[in-house]
Amino acid sequence: MAVRSVVDSALLFSTRLQCIVRGMWTSVVCPIIVLVVVALLSSCGGGSKAPVPSILNINNSTTPSSPVGLAIEINGSGFQGAPGKVVFTQSGITATVTPNSSGWTDSGIVVAVPSGNGTSSFTVSGTVNVTVVTSGGTSNAATLNLIQTLTFDVNNVTWATTTPLPAAMSGMRAVAVPGASSTSAFVVVTGGFDGTSDLTSVYSNTLNSDGTVSGSWTSITTNPLPVTVAHHGMAEADPGNSLVAANSRFIYVLGGQQHSTDTPGGTSNVHMASVDPNTGAVGTWTQLSSNLPETLVGPAVSIFNGYLYVVGGLRADGTPSPNVYSAAVKPDGTLGSWTTATNVYPTPVSFAQAFGFGGKLYVVDGDPGSSADPNQQGNVGTSAVNFASAINGALGAWTNTSGTIKSRMKHITWTAFGQVIAGEGIYAGSPGSLELERTVVQPDSTLGSWNGITSSVNQMNANVYNSATLVSPLQSPTATPRFLLFGGQAFTMTPPGALSNTVYYNNAP
Repeated sequence: MAVRSVVDSALLFSTRLQCIVRGMWTSVVCPIIVLVVVALLSSCGGGSKAPVPSILNINNSTTPSSPVGLAIEINGSGFQGAPGKVVFTQSGITATVTPNSSGWTDSGIVVAVPSGNGTSSFTVSGTVNVTVVTSGGTSNAATLNLIQTLTFDVNNVTWATTTPLPAAMSGMRAVAVPGASSTSAFVVVTGGFDGTSDLTSVYSNTLNSDGTVSGSWTSITTNPLPVTVAHHGMAEADPGNSLVAANSRFIYVLGGQQHSTDTPGGTSNVHMASVDPNTGAVGTWTQLSSNLPETLVGPAVSIFNGYLYVVGGLRADGTPSPNVYSAAVKPDGTLGSWTTATNVYPTPVSFAQAFGFGGKLYVVDGDPGSSADPNQQGNVGTSAVNFASAINGALGAWTNTSGTIKSRMKHITWTAFGQVIAGEGIYAGSPGSLELERTVVQPDSTLGSWNGITSSVNQMNANVYNSATLVSPLQSPTATPRFLLFGGQAFTMTPPGALSNTVYYNNAP
């Protein structure tokens, strides 16, 4: 009820009283007016009625997706301070979830996606409508794509090789770029060290569903990197992981060593280019105004729910940084200002690996020592693995979880549907003694014990460090993930080892 109507009602009531009780206006009618106005305002909520909740997005993504059982982030306003309910609806099936209070704020909710309502199950793959219900009412509906959780046994992987890189190199980085359709994807490789100097090279190729790459690599000679760089960070933004437009794809090159003679040198530059989702063509590189807060060589980089996270890396003096930075991916692909996490990484590292899963950021192994030459085998890494909540760029406290069997640095990780493979790199013992090991993310976000993949049948026998890796966005013909490894330098008992141009992929399961 509007305040004006309240006042009008009170004045009308006072007029009637004045007709009945003449001569008592001051002593009787005015107090009655006050009481009536107060009562009417109270009955209307006094203007303090709780706001209707509003969903802005899910996972800071244009087209968010999730398997059931995994936590999602709902961003918006008017959620209030105490948990209400989140309702998931699909074709007459309704599941209502009350999130944990620790995952509920007025502008954000963390909630696990239910498999159904306990009687009926959601269809996967499919979509669900998501709404938030509070004392203020029911929000608008947001769409979430439910994706199938693929089951596979990492211990059964076998490996093959596909079209090699145009040149042997290490210290380059690679990302997968989803294509315009669900059956197309591309790979882009940037920078690297060819044994003599750091590179400006940019290569692209088509990813096939079986894990191979097509024919010859395309050298992007019209749009090479503006500067030479190796041992940098690289990431890719698309509508599935960021709030960019539906037909947009962007790739980023962050930090890295600009000259192979630097010890280790490094840059804080961030460069961005678009990628055509129809052809895989790489556009012109732009240096963003959002430089990293410090120069970094060998940082761990991950893009997760609309934010870029950067962990550690070598500073210009060769010491590892403890800092963790985050920046939002804007709709036009540019980055917001970098935020420095108050929760620094427990042990400063470089050449670690980072990935996001289920609302958490994980960091695996890395080099805790100082280093002059990023290309050399140098130190032995750490086996420490830590994770922290990562919501809208803000990191919680770090929690230590199961460490890897080998203490690795300059290594690789692959993650798919909660399974994690760590391997390669530099570690104690003879090369190939435990080339790959694996674990799973458990329901409480910790990692299970690591198990070594020891069978010679299941080894790549690559034995390299400073290589590049990716997980293909395409499912294999057997509905399993495909892991790729590119180049690197041979890990040998008598360094330096030879550089490689070999590209490996798993052809089973």
